[in-house]
Amino acid sequence: MTHDTNDIIVGLAGHIDHGKTSLIRAINGFDGDRLQEEKARGITLDLSFSHINTPMRNIAFIDVPGHEKLVKQMIAGAYGIDVLLLVVAADDGIMPQTREHLAIADMLGITQCVCVLSKVDKATPTLINQRKAEITKLFGTHTIALIDTLPFALLDSQGKEFEQNPYIDPLLFLLQTLPKPKKRDYGMVVYYIDRAFSIAGAGCVVTGTLMSGEITKSQELHICELQKQVQVRNLQIHDTDCTLATPSHRVALNLTHTNPNELQRGFLLTQKGFVRGANSIDVQIHCFEDKNLKHNTNYELYIGAKHLPIKLTILDKDLGFCTLSAKEPIFALFMQPFILREGNISVCGGYVLNPINDPIKKKTKVPLLQALLAKDFPQAFKILSRIHRHGFGVVSSTQRFGLSHQESSTILQNLHESKEVFFDSKDLVAYPLSELEWLKNAILDIFIKNKHALLSAQSLQLKYKWASLSLLQTALIELLAQKFILQKDSLFVAKNNDIANLEEFLEQKIYELLSQQEFAPIAPYNLYENLEIDRKLGDKVLKNLTKSQKVLRVAHNLFITTQSMNKLVAIMREIIHTQGYIDITLFKSKLPLSRKYLINYLEYLDNFADITKDGDKRILRFTP
Repeated sequence: MTHDTNDIIVGLAGHIDHGKTSLIRAINGFDGDRLQEEKARGITLDLSFSHINTPMRNIAFIDVPGHEKLVKQMIAGAYGIDVLLLVVAADDGIMPQTREHLAIADMLGITQCVCVLSKVDKATPTLINQRKAEITKLFGTHTIALIDTLPFALLDSQGKEFEQNPYIDPLLFLLQTLPKPKKRDYGMVVYYIDRAFSIAGAGCVVTGTLMSGEITKSQELHICELQKQVQVRNLQIHDTDCTLATPSHRVALNLTHTNPNELQRGFLLTQKGFVRGANSIDVQIHCFEDKNLKHNTNYELYIGAKHLPIKLTILDKDLGFCTLSAKEPIFALFMQPFILREGNISVCGGYVLNPINDPIKKKTKVPLLQALLAKDFPQAFKILSRIHRHGFGVVSSTQRFGLSHQESSTILQNLHESKEVFFDSKDLVAYPLSELEWLKNAILDIFIKNKHALLSAQSLQLKYKWASLSLLQTALIELLAQKFILQKDSLFVAKNNDIANLEEFLEQKIYELLSQQEFAPIAPYNLYENLEIDRKLGDKVLKNLTKSQKVLRVAHNLFITTQSMNKLVAIMREIIHTQGYIDITLFKSKLPLSRKYLINYLEYLDNFADITKDGDKRILRFTP
């Protein structure tokens, strides 16, 4: 079963004791005050969730607390909300939490609001009209749209609770007919856990709002904070089993390979490889009315359904650019909204510009953040390629820029064609053109120092591990086109290279080097790097040398000349004859080599019929 994508999530907000929970009870009979403390105090301390099926759509309700100390719950609940239902008591009017909740909802990107003027039974018609005017004026200072202001009372004229509340039908009709706002698609699953618990027979269950992407039964998801894979055994929407969940739904997930004890509110579920954490992020800040930020000051960051302490560093006060640093990784997304609080005060909101902070100087970072804010990605990519001289990858472009790999690749390919960056479309890595020129000069230096160097992109990558094969091949091809080097048998050589037969020449060079190194030969890849030759050709030559028995392959990456090996065998036999046996300790006292050599050479003795192994020792085999 799947659910209608026209379903909406309505979030209730407003000052303490203005009647949010009473309104929900009148709508669907749900009593959000489920905790004993809530019952006793008459307030909702934690998030409460309920829903109602109407002829046109399913409407889910999130009741957030009005208690000032628990605004963090309101922020956690605001993510995923389609419509804000702001409750204002007619007798009290607009209160501090009314303003704070509205400012937070506005900053978190909620676009439409229905205001409910509660307790109208306690106000005169004149006061009711005055409250409506005050509400309209309040919304004039915010981006969020006021759809309508509707009256509500829980009690009738006799002071008794309505059996059939006359105020509910107009409200439900409005909520049924409101257009569903288009939510941002992050290009991946974005699901924040707000509760985790265990159910007998099912195991671990989490609840949360699916903000982006789709979740299916049996799908594998990644818990970012735990770096752990889990699988969706089952999922429910509004207490009904289903096979697919889409955005703007409250979803319960039955997960395998985890338990409630290791899960916390705010943990992010997504696909593996899409989101990585960073201990600092770059953001743009917008302060709330009469609030100011202080440089190098600690605040509480509320992002997704999570909150954590951070230190704020101001980069540019006029532009509102700041860096937020934390002791634990922050899993953030490009243009994701957030709130900062200091103690019990909401200070500001903002948007994430750089979710993976680059270690760059302020004079470079500010232009980068300006480009990211304007979504001028060509300019941002040029700056980032200059910062990351050894390769700027766009594998994380969904998280970093809200772009698919294809969109990022298209931008970089255009920059590549206009000769502003070098882009490797296979590895999805961009380099500044200065690095291409640097590589060309480095290659020429190799040939100047060694006219017998035999190079390929593969051999150069052993030396320049940061460079992609495409970048290295381009450097070689450009040098060839400029007639600085020559190409011979698919390899690149110096112009003054006088080698007639490459393989014969290399056989001699490799044999000479192995002979010089005698008992401690280096691994083949180091050998090729020293000779500055192509690895593929080097392997072929080494194979020829072993085939001709000039060289022996003793173990993986251990090749030694036959002449040197014969000397070693003579040394080992001499130790056996004088001591009665040979082991690592005796061998090392005679030949102070590293253990990796000694062990392999001792094992080579096992090839001889007159030598046998006795524990860690080798001895002469007894023959009658």
